[in-house]
Amino acid sequence: MNTAPFDFAFENYPLAPLTLYNVGGPARLALVPRTINEARDAYEWMRAQDTKRIVLGGGSNVLIDDNGFDGIVMITSGLTGVSELGDHRYSIESGVVLDHVVTCIMIPNNYALVGALTGIPGSVGGAIYMNAGTVNGSTCMLLESVEVMTPADGYACVPMSESLYSYRGQTFCPRGGLILGGVFRFEQAAEDQRAIYDHYIQRRKEKQPQGKCCGSVFKNPNGDHAGRLIEACGLKGTRHGGAVISPMHANFIMNEDNATSADILALIALVKKTVHDTFGVKLEEEVVYIN
Repeated sequence: MNTAPFDFAFENYPLAPLTLYNVGGPARLALVPRTINEARDAYEWMRAQDTKRIVLGGGSNVLIDDNGFDGIVMITSGLTGVSELGDHRYSIESGVVLDHVVTCIMIPNNYALVGALTGIPGSVGGAIYMNAGTVNGSTCMLLESVEVMTPADGYACVPMSESLYSYRGQTFCPRGGLILGGVFRFEQAAEDQRAIYDHYIQRRKEKQPQGKCCGSVFKNPNGDHAGRLIEACGLKGTRHGGAVISPMHANFIMNEDNATSADILALIALVKKTVHDTFGVKLEEEVVYIN
């Protein structure tokens, strides 16, 4: 790997503080661009390097290995631009915190689908990449287009359609790709969106644990809920090292006492085996493991 020709390149860069789990070792090299142009230049350079590479946003749905990442990490937290385009359309860069979109754009304008994004941690880039959402809707329902860079093809502006998205996933940005941002098109709602926001925030406080976790660890299988299956197996409260399956919500694995990635991975493996042995269901991780 060549020396990075940027003033926003940092060697042996700590990654744990950038994740909600607060777990994991450093990156061999981190690129932390402050603008879209810097991000594009850095990604083109990164594409040309013969080494592993990943993109890290708000760190809400990732687990970093204890040994860190022996490659290049692009960190998008500095990409925080928001531009109003008119006709209820906004260009929003990938580093913008998702809750900012909800509380500073959607609620003041009473835009619909607040319930789809309320309480979801992380950034816009991660929400686009994972098609984040709730039972009330998903990120893709608000997108008009996405600016993306991929290892194979470089830059593209991709018009959105339902065919490009799936449950907690999409087809236009592979792992190692970079989402620069997207154009969101909102619609005004008849219902009071502030009241909806307050309702779902309160529900999350009552039903979901607070602390160091990535959010839901597993995707819900068709027609069921991962948390229900895990709870039915009697796994709530199960511990391994400093990690524990939350007694409040079984689809949350908490870093309760200086857990390592190995602790969390051990619980993930236990859950998958137990649920499969008990119900014949193969759970799929929603959390992305980076090693």
